[in-house]
Amino acid sequence: MTLLRPGFPREKIIRNSLPRGIPPRKLALTLVLGIIVGILPTVWGSTLVCAMLAFFLGLNQAAIQAANFLAYPLQIALFVPFHHLGGRIFPWGPSLSIEGLLKGFGEDFAGNIALILLATLKAVAAWLLTAPPLAALLYLLLLTIITRMVTVQSGSKDSTEDGVKI
Repeated sequence: MTLLRPGFPREKIIRNSLPRGIPPRKLALTLVLGIIVGILPTVWGSTLVCAMLAFFLGLNQAAIQAANFLAYPLQIALFVPFHHLGGRIFPWGPSLSIEGLLKGFGEDFAGNIALILLATLKAVAAWLLTAPPLAALLYLLLLTIITRMVTVQSGSKDSTEDGVKI
């Protein structure tokens, strides 16, 4: 991958992509929404949802899409736990094993579309229950980290209105 190549100017790209002076609260909200939407257990739509959230909430498009993109491996890794949690909360319908789900994707996708959609629906239901508390915790954590970065960078005590200069 190009970004991982030694000598590639990652920091310069990040500095030029993000505007200077993003308030810490807004940056923390942007990153949290990108991550939370990025782990949404669907095979479509997280990029579009992030774009709409950034547009309607006045957030930074580059930052929310970067957080969404970086959360993509988590989306894949968390699908199974979300599906199991959704199956416990909503026990209706047939139980689907991971082997069955992979078989449905690999062999007869059209014939197993109902099972795949049911598994996705249960996973999304579990995500809807777990995402708000996770987002609140992640927001508080990121806000603390970003505020401390701004405090160290500017040397001031009250950094809630200062912007993050990247």
